[in-house]
Amino acid sequence: MTEKPPEMEAKFPVFCQTANYLQSKANFFKNSLPKLFSSDYDFELAERICKTALKISSNDMNKYFKNVDGLIDLSMEFLMLQVKLEKTGKYLYSSFKEVEEQAYSNNENHQEGPNYMWGLYFSEVFWKVHHYFTNFFLRDFTNTNQIAGIVLEIPSGTGFFLCEFLRKNPAWYGIGIDLSDTAIEFSTKIFKANNISEKSYNMIKKDFLDYETIEKFDRIICGEFLEHVEDPIKILKKLRLLLKEEGKIFLTAAVWAANIDHIYLYKSAQEVRNHIHVAGLNIEKELVQSVFEKDVDNPEKEKIPVNYSAILSKTK
Repeated sequence: MTEKPPEMEAKFPVFCQTANYLQSKANFFKNSLPKLFSSDYDFELAERICKTALKISSNDMNKYFKNVDGLIDLSMEFLMLQVKLEKTGKYLYSSFKEVEEQAYSNNENHQEGPNYMWGLYFSEVFWKVHHYFTNFFLRDFTNTNQIAGIVLEIPSGTGFFLCEFLRKNPAWYGIGIDLSDTAIEFSTKIFKANNISEKSYNMIKKDFLDYETIEKFDRIICGEFLEHVEDPIKILKKLRLLLKEEGKIFLTAAVWAANIDHIYLYKSAQEVRNHIHVAGLNIEKELVQSVFEKDVDNPEKEKIPVNYSAILSKTK
């Protein structure tokens, strides 16, 4: 993105400024971004995501770039922790109790703070695997052919995916569940910035396993949650229980990809598939992406960082 035609800067100004900023601040992005911006990259989506962030930042570019720094911090932390994973063959923690005591309660880690949320939000634009599974979600999951329905997102995280679903399906009702006050607050800002009516959604602070309802959902979004729990099959079985008979689930999972609060270490995409099938779910469509370019031709290989995403239904 170092050399851009004038028409691109005119058409996608906030995106271009953000890309330039990232490249000027971190070698990681100086090397990765030019490879990302290929012919199938969705520049219009990227510009819209960046404009939403600028709007939430009160149209103050200094404040905006400070929020972009969250992505740099998140990226550098991933690379550092990935090196440790390759050396030790395990994540830092193996239980939620450890994560809660060592990561969430440690002020230096910022895992529940807005900086972390901004990092996740901007990753939908500037991390290749996130950008392409976002396009997969928008293209293949949000087109429901159903005028109205109810959609659940667990965990809500930044609220980005639930927001995009409601933008595409304005007569639907959305529920987001998350344990983090920061996530719920961030999600609410995203909804407001995208003009999603407060009557169209409800945000709930709760542990998903403690969530009880007689409601069954037409659609469920579950993004990068399985690796954050000790028993992913238990989560998948509960998702199935909450799904209507003809409902669909959009699922993503991190495989052999380090983060300070990752607990369950998937070693391959096939291991995720095995869990899905054990839980009584069927894979309708999937996208398997390696994180690093050196592994791009072999994303099924064990013990390489991979993002797995799929659209699921109940096994008949």
